[in-house]
Amino acid sequence: MCQQIIYLRVIFIVGLVMLSGCSSYMKGTMDLKRENYEAAIEDYRLELSKNPNNWQARQQLGFAYLKTGRNDQAIAELQYVLGQEPDDITALSYAPRDVERGLGQKPDAPYANYYLGLAYLRNGQRSEAVETWRSYNNPREPLLEDEIKKQITVVDIYDSLHLARQALEEEKKLETLPPKPGTVAVFYFKDLSPDNRFRYLQKAMAEMIITDLTKVSTLQVLERVRVQYLLYEMKMGQTGIVEEKTAPRAGRLLGAENLIVGSLEPGSLAAKASVASTTTKDVVGAFSVTAEQEEFFVLEKEIVYNVLKVLPVTFTPEEEAQIKAYHTKNLQAVLYFGQGLDALDAGHWKDARVFFKNATDEDPDFKLAQYYLERCPAATVASLTALGGMTVGQMADSVEAAVDEASGDQAAVASGQGGGPGEGVAPSTPSPAPTPGTTTGNVSISW
Repeated sequence: MCQQIIYLRVIFIVGLVMLSGCSSYMKGTMDLKRENYEAAIEDYRLELSKNPNNWQARQQLGFAYLKTGRNDQAIAELQYVLGQEPDDITALSYAPRDVERGLGQKPDAPYANYYLGLAYLRNGQRSEAVETWRSYNNPREPLLEDEIKKQITVVDIYDSLHLARQALEEEKKLETLPPKPGTVAVFYFKDLSPDNRFRYLQKAMAEMIITDLTKVSTLQVLERVRVQYLLYEMKMGQTGIVEEKTAPRAGRLLGAENLIVGSLEPGSLAAKASVASTTTKDVVGAFSVTAEQEEFFVLEKEIVYNVLKVLPVTFTPEEEAQIKAYHTKNLQAVLYFGQGLDALDAGHWKDARVFFKNATDEDPDFKLAQYYLERCPAATVASLTALGGMTVGQMADSVEAAVDEASGDQAAVASGQGGGPGEGVAPSTPSPAPTPGTTTGNVSISW
């Protein structure tokens, strides 16, 4: 009898030990469900003091820190989680709506990546948020993945607007700072045609040149959006052109050493281009290239190769193979693409999506247009003016609300409530292309 009592006591003690070992994690999950984040933080910290390899507890601790405004601590925990080997964290992921509810696991969904980006954004580290989200990959939940792609564009525009304003406010300070070596800014080529026929080709050409130059690992090429919104804040408008004399100032504001400027002329399509230096405030090289209008794609490649020759830059055979590939040979597709960029720059999200869709319809292999189509903000996103006036907190709230809604839509599809295309939750489809006379107009290739 005595031995039986001792045995039962041992079982009881072991049970208490096991219960205490898992109860802190379970209690943390329940506290998250009740949105009692402070208590959840204590629960998960206790759990991790006993079991530091509990990646679920560490991710949810990062989430709780994020919800209580402790962004630095959230970043530290989530960076730690994402720094582990993938096999170590396959069971830690929860959908945004489900983290605080303690609901089902989704092994292949990298939500720690999403929360880390959100923590960066709330911490005012906008570019870090964008870079983090660019590695987000969640093919099992396409609605969620698509929404994060769109939000990357929104935050990128927001970041570019604020960086431009900051640069203009600190312009005198920037005069004493040297630009970063190897940095390149590509400006829109000036349209010298009497009827502005190259207006949309300007932006399309700039984006294609930028994309090609980024293939060279020794160059640091600024994204078009950074250049665009500096021009916007400099009150140069959507079609603002930087010329050789004004290029050094723009380059200094952007922190770029090498500046590519030029013009497009009618007749046989001709481009005159210069590579200017921010440091010397002088032209370091110039060239002219021509092509038939229908062979604009040849002209674009000639500009790229001449720029690389002027700088000068060496590149690997692998990089050259990527540079040589044409983006598209379809002139109407590239004009639609340029119209899409023009609409995007003006904050006309719906029109931009229409034009990018038109470009991909003209040429389904036009990967650059497809890239922008997938990342074009939804029509419900705030206007450009509203974005520019948002605080960091308001921007983060907007992103979180959009992703949370996408998570709910994805859950509806998964449960069968969404059905599929044609019923329930379905992917948005562009409206018909705008007719001539609307805000973005229409372009014909009959030059």
